[in-house]
Amino acid sequence: MRKIIVFENVTLNGLMAGPKGEIDWAIQDAEVTENSREGNDPIDAFMFGRVTYDMMASFWPTPIGKAANPVFAAALNDAAKIVFSRTMKKADWQPTKVINDLSKEEVMKIKNSPGKDIMVFGSGSIVSQLSRLGLVDEYQLMVNPVVLPKGMPLFPDSLNKLSLKLIKTRTFKNGIVLVHYQPA
Repeated sequence: MRKIIVFENVTLNGLMAGPKGEIDWAIQDAEVTENSREGNDPIDAFMFGRVTYDMMASFWPTPIGKAANPVFAAALNDAAKIVFSRTMKKADWQPTKVINDLSKEEVMKIKNSPGKDIMVFGSGSIVSQLSRLGLVDEYQLMVNPVVLPKGMPLFPDSLNKLSLKLIKTRTFKNGIVLVHYQPA
């Protein structure tokens, strides 16, 4: 069975974006790029909500996106993309499948389909829904050495208690700590 892996840049105080959705605080350097190269082998699909998908689709296929992080751009552009949206009818960034309802049954069909693991990047509402349904197999959090006064929390107050087991860590020279957790 395919695993769903949530990968997020977060601040030290647990925010995944600033108050307007900005992620300019997330550190991107050669070491982070190399980690992207090392970590993408078991992934062949990405899962998004519509807002994150629109943002990604407007950047990563462009020359600027490809130059910003060639490894991540290639992984995103070549991989299958799954978008959960009640309003989106079709997607131009291919290969993309649009699914109108995020249900346990629909996600289990995806997990049971052939392929490698699936990564959720960004898409806070999708992360919350998948977490509530118990469908996330691993959380990979890039904890950046920054604190924002306001922003969008990765785990909103509406999420019930989520107990996690630490399985791996990596410390970067830039101060980022990458932590891998599985649901306990």
